[in-house]
Amino acid sequence: MLSAAPKALVDAPYMLSTVEDLAKLNLEDIKKELEYYSANPNYIKLVAEFENEVVGVMDFKNGNKEKIAHQGSFAMTVLPQYRNHGVGRALIESLLTWARNNETIEKICLEVMEDNHGAIKLYKSLNFVEEGRKAKAVKMKGQYQDLIMMALFV
Repeated sequence: MLSAAPKALVDAPYMLSTVEDLAKLNLEDIKKELEYYSANPNYIKLVAEFENEVVGVMDFKNGNKEKIAHQGSFAMTVLPQYRNHGVGRALIESLLTWARNNETIEKICLEVMEDNHGAIKLYKSLNFVEEGRKAKAVKMKGQYQDLIMMALFV
């Protein structure tokens, strides 16, 4: 799985993490994160595989305080050659099924860069709605992008 993440980030202009960010992680950091997810029934990591290769990853965390525990957000990446083949949709649908069976989770949130039209189309097709924008929230190569905040009640 570790080797898939850098591959996914090489051609991933919409991911907030970079290959350099991942280079700072060591195996112990990843182990601690997985233990943390495993210990929390309102956190989930999903992995999409094809022919024994990790082709997509998603993680979801709910709010860490009682008043916001009913909602959480996810981040997802899919290897470039597997994009537009239903991998992202399958990951989101799996998340939604899990959330609907979770007694705590009522709302799934996400943030997406404004020019990531394919992802926005996917989210809207799954009934996510825009809730707002974070103006100039991302800066890449001297250019700014708004982050669109979207959500779905499950």
